[in-house]
Amino acid sequence: MVTDKMSINTRKEYLKKVKKRYLKANKKEKSNMLSEFVKNTGYNHKYAIRVLAPYHSFKEKNGINRKVHYTYTNNDIYWLKKIWEIMDYPCGQRLAPMLPEIISKLVQFKELAIPEITQEKLMYIGSSTIDSRLRLFRAEAKRKINSTTKPGSLLKKQIPIRTVSWNEQRIGYFELDTVVHCGDSAKGEFICSLDIVDILTGWTETEAMMGKAQGRVIAGLNNIKARLPFELKAIDPDNGSEFINWQLFQYCQENEIEFTRGRPYQKNDNAHIEQKNWTHVRKIFGYKRRETEAELDIMNDLYRNELRLYKNFFMPNMKLVAKKRYGKNHEKIKKVYDKAKTPYQRVLECKEVSKESKERLKEQYAELNPAELKRNIDKKLEKLSKVNQIIINQIIDLKPLAKVTFSNRLTK
Repeated sequence: MVTDKMSINTRKEYLKKVKKRYLKANKKEKSNMLSEFVKNTGYNHKYAIRVLAPYHSFKEKNGINRKVHYTYTNNDIYWLKKIWEIMDYPCGQRLAPMLPEIISKLVQFKELAIPEITQEKLMYIGSSTIDSRLRLFRAEAKRKINSTTKPGSLLKKQIPIRTVSWNEQRIGYFELDTVVHCGDSAKGEFICSLDIVDILTGWTETEAMMGKAQGRVIAGLNNIKARLPFELKAIDPDNGSEFINWQLFQYCQENEIEFTRGRPYQKNDNAHIEQKNWTHVRKIFGYKRRETEAELDIMNDLYRNELRLYKNFFMPNMKLVAKKRYGKNHEKIKKVYDKAKTPYQRVLECKEVSKESKERLKEQYAELNPAELKRNIDKKLEKLSKVNQIIINQIIDLKPLAKVTFSNRLTK
């Protein structure tokens, strides 16, 4: 045999035939066979001894089982980016499970003319591929907010602290908080957003109000209750005075709503609502000061219509399923999340919600176009920014007048 023309498969076949005779041969015969085997195969002498030994065996490998994969072109990523923008820039883990349904929705309402080949590819794109291909387009913005939460009264003793997590298998158990739109100063009266989230489904509702007076918080809570597709059974706020007061306490007792609170200065006790404060309020309205009735009307128009529909019906979220410790001293923690689903999907899966409510939600969902909702949200936000700019210009125009008046007083 000629060594340089012998393929790997041929060598294996040759090895099988030689090995049967090699194991039955005596010492002298083995030496001759080994020399011939090395000469024919080109193997190293020591390696040849090992492969001819009785304990060595070649396992037959089946054909490589590779998953079907796609090569995504710039055109495919162009359409993926369009969908990503409509869905408000979610991460790959949240976007990937929703892509088939969102693509069918956008095609149904003729929002995007995505080629069929691209549609088929994007149906199977992985979350890591989405993140890597869209990394260059993702803008990072990290900002801080000044807190206006003040300690509550002695009523705290009447309201129990929630020391353990609620049973998240029950629907209607809400965390709530207020987000202030005071800008750089907490002086005077300004708009606040009352934010409320159901722990089981992630269903979120928000209401804007002027100030954090007790009566206004209750009125905002009543407006939110009327919009909920299921019953409000319990609330768990922080220790701010807008929540820890007798009015809200009596309101909860009269309406048979369980009332608990988190520990002071422990934000993690209300982790669900702290997350929604960013995604549903700050990310939309920013950190500017808002203090006029015109701004209040626009904000509530968004909260009660397009924004709640867009977030609850089309924005998927992931729930923490388990935490696993690993490492030499178990110092590292791996978090395990479930498959990303929208609050709407989680409500439909909940057995406690009535069939009538689910049917109403399905009918409402069939008529919703996520791209149209996003356009309307952007239009109203643009209108809000114009109102805010008019207010700023008025303040700037008044400043010189104030200086003249003061200087006139000095001359007198």
